[in-house]
Amino acid sequence: MDTIVGVENAGQIFQAAKHPKSFISLDGADHMLTNKEDSCYVAEVISAWVHRYGFCHKKEGKEL
Repeated sequence: MDTIVGVENAGQIFQAAKHPKSFISLDGADHMLTNKEDSCYVAEVISAWVHRYGFCHKKEGKEL
């Protein structure tokens, strides 16, 4: 359980954020993602999100 940022506060941050944005709640995860399964899942989601929204642009034939 995240004792740093409550789900209500996370919702407020999400509402204030500009698009593109995604809200993912991890039941039982703590703020620092100390559970390996939680941290790996978050890494995969962030990677997919970055690729989906075009933050991996090609420069001189190489992906950044």
